[in-house]
Amino acid sequence: MRKLGKISIKIINQEVVYALNNPGNAKITPGTEQIRQVLRLLNNPQNKYKVIHITGSNGKGSTAAFIETGLQYAGYRVGKFSSPHIKIINECIALNKQVISDEDLEIHFYQVKKVLDSHNINLSPFELLTAIMFNYFANKEIDYLVLEVGMGGQDDATNVYPNDSNNVLISIITNISLEHTAFLGNTLADIAKAKVGIIKNSLTIIADNTSELINAVENKTHNYINVLNYYDFTVTLDYERFQTVVEINNCHPRVDGDPIASSIDKETYTLNLFGKFQSYNFLCAYHALKHLGISKDNINYAANTTKNPGRLQIIGHDPLLILDASHNLAGARTLADTLAKQFSLKDVVIVTSIMADKDSTNMLKEFSKIASSLICTTIHNNPRCLPLPDLSQIANQYFTNVQSIEQPSVALRTAKKMNKKVILITGSIYLLGYF
Repeated sequence: MRKLGKISIKIINQEVVYALNNPGNAKITPGTEQIRQVLRLLNNPQNKYKVIHITGSNGKGSTAAFIETGLQYAGYRVGKFSSPHIKIINECIALNKQVISDEDLEIHFYQVKKVLDSHNINLSPFELLTAIMFNYFANKEIDYLVLEVGMGGQDDATNVYPNDSNNVLISIITNISLEHTAFLGNTLADIAKAKVGIIKNSLTIIADNTSELINAVENKTHNYINVLNYYDFTVTLDYERFQTVVEINNCHPRVDGDPIASSIDKETYTLNLFGKFQSYNFLCAYHALKHLGISKDNINYAANTTKNPGRLQIIGHDPLLILDASHNLAGARTLADTLAKQFSLKDVVIVTSIMADKDSTNMLKEFSKIASSLICTTIHNNPRCLPLPDLSQIANQYFTNVQSIEQPSVALRTAKKMNKKVILITGSIYLLGYF
């Protein structure tokens, strides 16, 4: 596996990065049979630890981060798998919040590649990364894996566990909205059907009252909790500190003797993440952690300290500079609901780039509730990016002041010269990665 002659580490890393980042490296085959076959050949590393499996159109990252922090602070070895990355592919695989090293990524890449080559199997880059992740965490002997779905649920590469698996302790579906319609379907019912594919014979947690999701969940299981109905809670947004205060007043158990219900007093948590939607993500994590026996003190620590880069993240002041990964319509709508109440249109300028497979028209319509000025930019060498002329043409329907600037760095400098109170960079995770 490691007999690579005099090839330098630099060349090896380039091979690994190319294999994991280039979507043209392998034809995507629907379903999970190929990755299941690879995992069997690797002696099923995915069965060596307990799993919390998370899907949803938005909120997966924050929910996963809360759970990761709570479990780690309780003394467990915790792996987390998330995507996409912002800067480097290593970010997707983290052990106790330390991303996988280049050396470990390389080692496990070649372990998996040896199996692929010897059995003539082709995996997509995401399937390959997923196989590497499962193998790496088995080697590191973790206690828990906080496992984010890449896309959808049913046919996602992470969904390799049978329905009667003893490894998946909890399945979480944060919410649903129209996304990835070319792969998941054109209706909310289609999206919901894909998401509920991760549900196993264990507890399911959701945070959404959308009827299509409720129907799909109830067709799969009756062992579920909708935290929006289970808990009696209030949310207060602190715009000075950009924190979210969640007060849990009571809960409504579905069965007598519910151990979580019996342990609830009035509890207040201050989240280090901002936005009403973060309270829903936190409640998913809160219920999961309570179900796993994690103490209130550890949950409180998770609330106070959890960070999730790129989610209403303040990276500068005077002007206030905000990064937010609202990369689909639901995210854009939530962002507008959060910021439009606090800032006037004339005080904000948005710098944006949007992927061509997103609902750019309605996303820009939502962004126009936050600002009257918009700077359109682009991410070079990214074929998914909506061309700048197309983006600006749509934007002119909703904004009074639209500029098109190819280089994101120049776009930001231009925004700073406009002397606005707030600069908001949003629309694409790749744009955030640039900065």
